[in-house]
Amino acid sequence: MRRLLLVTALVCCASPQPPPGSAGPAEAVKEFATAAQKGDAATAWSLLSSRTQQRAEALATRARAASGDGKPESGRAMLFGSALPGKPIEARVVSQEGDTAQVRTNQEGGRVYRVLREGDRWRVDLDLPD
Repeated sequence: MRRLLLVTALVCCASPQPPPGSAGPAEAVKEFATAAQKGDAATAWSLLSSRTQQRAEALATRARAASGDGKPESGRAMLFGSALPGKPIEARVVSQEGDTAQVRTNQEGGRVYRVLREGDRWRVDLDLPD
């Protein structure tokens, strides 16, 4: 009985997980890449900047009109339609000024992501075509 009470107390007192992107720019890139690798479209999408989300929606709208089959349904579906397997991501901030950071990863020979702070969260800002 005591063991059950102790376990219950520990579970009840555990602090909730912070929202994705709240820890810092390098962590936001890691969380984004991990979510994309796992096929967790909701988390990956939430870690994109509002500018990137708007551009993805515009691209999806144009693609949908051109395809004639109603696909992709959304920018999120277009970008994260399936899991993208890969090796674990390592990321480090190479520069940071105010609400903008550059984060280098071990992907594609040292890919650098631009990361923006929007409100209290860091979000990945992708360069999508116009």
